[in-house]
Amino acid sequence: NPYRMAPPAESSEPDVNSRVDAAASEGVSGRSTVEAAVRAVSTRAHDAPPLLCTLGRQLPTILPSTDPASSVLRLLWLLQALAVHWTCLFSATELAELGTNGDAALPPSAFVNRKLNAKLLRQLQDPLALCSRSLPSWCSALTAECTFLFNFDARRLFLHSTAFGLSRALQRLQQHSQEGGTSSSSERSEFRLGRLPRQKVRISRSRVMDSAFKVMELYASHKALLEVEYFGEVGTGLGPTLEFYTLVSLELCRSELGLWLSEERPPPADGEAADTSHVHTPYGLFPRPVAQKAGGVGVPARTLSLFTFMGRFVAKAMLDNRLVDLPFSTPFYRHLLGHELGLADLQALSPQLGSSLRQLHELALERRRLLRANAPAAQIDSLSLQGCAVGDLGLDFTLPGYPDIELVPGGADVGVTIDNLSEYVQLVLQMLLLDGVRAQMEAFVGGFSEVFGAERLRAFAADELDLLFNGMRERWDRETVIEQLKFDHGYTRASQAVSFLLDILTEFTDAQLRQFLKFVTGSPRLPVGGLARLSPRLTIVQKRPEAGMAADAYLPSVMTCANYLKLPDYSSKAVMKERLLTAINEGQGCFLLS
Repeated sequence: NPYRMAPPAESSEPDVNSRVDAAASEGVSGRSTVEAAVRAVSTRAHDAPPLLCTLGRQLPTILPSTDPASSVLRLLWLLQALAVHWTCLFSATELAELGTNGDAALPPSAFVNRKLNAKLLRQLQDPLALCSRSLPSWCSALTAECTFLFNFDARRLFLHSTAFGLSRALQRLQQHSQEGGTSSSSERSEFRLGRLPRQKVRISRSRVMDSAFKVMELYASHKALLEVEYFGEVGTGLGPTLEFYTLVSLELCRSELGLWLSEERPPPADGEAADTSHVHTPYGLFPRPVAQKAGGVGVPARTLSLFTFMGRFVAKAMLDNRLVDLPFSTPFYRHLLGHELGLADLQALSPQLGSSLRQLHELALERRRLLRANAPAAQIDSLSLQGCAVGDLGLDFTLPGYPDIELVPGGADVGVTIDNLSEYVQLVLQMLLLDGVRAQMEAFVGGFSEVFGAERLRAFAADELDLLFNGMRERWDRETVIEQLKFDHGYTRASQAVSFLLDILTEFTDAQLRQFLKFVTGSPRLPVGGLARLSPRLTIVQKRPEAGMAADAYLPSVMTCANYLKLPDYSSKAVMKERLLTAINEGQGCFLLS
């Protein structure tokens, strides 16, 4: 059982430090070190699946065992796992006393090998090696199994250069060359390639999901860049395409689809309407559990079809260097990466349920400790949660919040007691995080792998996958924004209108900033690297009024294909903010000439 919790340490055993020291004394090479480390933590780990899964895995033989670097790799692999999952060595009480927030003991950059990182980047600049697929074997081996040796940018470049097809790899190499990666014009001319082929499709806004299903079914695995247009609209190019990915992302979050775990929505603020059409997921998207048998039997066919479509949709966005707007939870990414999920993941999804289940789990551990100590039955029966006996909590063997999902046959009629509490906790975790979502996640991976292999994602951590899928969410300050914007056709950095705009942008709420980005670019998200990596650069130009008209009478307009904001020279900051918000809120959902 992947969610079986390890028993607490007996008082007669040596402490964790002595066990780890003993493990280290066996040497750093070979399998014995990993096995010794597993033994060192297995009797103390409070929530240990992530650590045990990592330490218990056989590190592939990248180098011969006689190579001096082999033992170094194994030691680094072990130390990195301990640095990330060190909290598994302590109980919840001990962690509370330490006052830790669970962050890694060392930052990821501490394990990056600068020489290897630079060598990998040099290999990826060799067009002959890319064309002949003759990169050295260590490139794929180390980026797959020792990902911590390379920074995010290097691993991302390796993915783009090896998983997305030769034409995209060479296009990226040409782009690097044109940005100054080579030293002479003769070298740059060697990389003159034609544009990637485009596949244009035209869809109806009123049936965006039906259209998207068909588009992904036909073109997701095609190597051509997908470009989307809308019936009855003249807009073409990047803007409408980015909006397509945003619109479909929003549709996939509709409550009526029943795809996601959701929490009760808080009451709306004064003057705001409650949005009940979309799921409320403050901690990110995670599949809604469904009672199922082997092969996904029991899961509605529509649900599986939607998750398959979603996998194609996300992979196609990655392939074409587009962004989706699906705020997946960290446990979703961990599941996608094949990690073991446990109580910590449940707490990340639902802090209230996770906290309650952790208290029950600790009570079950206390019962186990008393049983091992041959404590009197009366002492065991007296165990309670905040003064209430487990049998009086009114729990049964159904999934909390889902009374139709029984954890055991006839579970609605089986009460939870102190004697079966441990099994109850395990079964809840098993259903919520594994069994109840297995078919949905397999469908997502299956759809994703139709475009390129989902196993290639394992070179990244959960937070890095969110960057690859959804791009960056960043707050803007005035100094950063002015450095990344371009001013033209009537405006300079010193213009009064530019000063007004910078003040307004830095005052925007997160929701307003998302709407502004969607208005200007077609997507509410920024690419990896933030505003600095937006291509083309966001350009502010002056929108001149017609003769006899005042600038205050005009609304701003945009050219999303060029990331142009056409901004009238308003008389005041207040007028600009009001007109800009009006344009943002009312100018969505259509691409016309401006």
